[in-house]
Amino acid sequence: MSDQEITVIDCGEVLAIANVAEMYTQALSGLADGHLIHFDVSKIERIDTAAIQMIYAFSKEAAKQGHVLQWQDASETFVRNVKTLGLSAKINLADNAIDIA
Repeated sequence: MSDQEITVIDCGEVLAIANVAEMYTQALSGLADGHLIHFDVSKIERIDTAAIQMIYAFSKEAAKQGHVLQWQDASETFVRNVKTLGLSAKINLADNAIDIA
């Protein structure tokens, strides 16, 4: 296991365009500090496309720096919405989340 510090981004129950800018800034700050970034998406009951797009954009930035996103207990709602948009593999959700049909 790495001794690298971890920044956990708590996504809450609703992740929408109104709060993605703050989350993106927090994630970029953690990345700039050399931290691993983990998104806690365990409580998400509603998420909009803008939020998923932000996560995808951040995943691309993190990949440029050699980091892979990690997920903490992805909710069924989160997984379903990401899969619907076809982004599971692109944000490393395929190997780090629950499997739903």
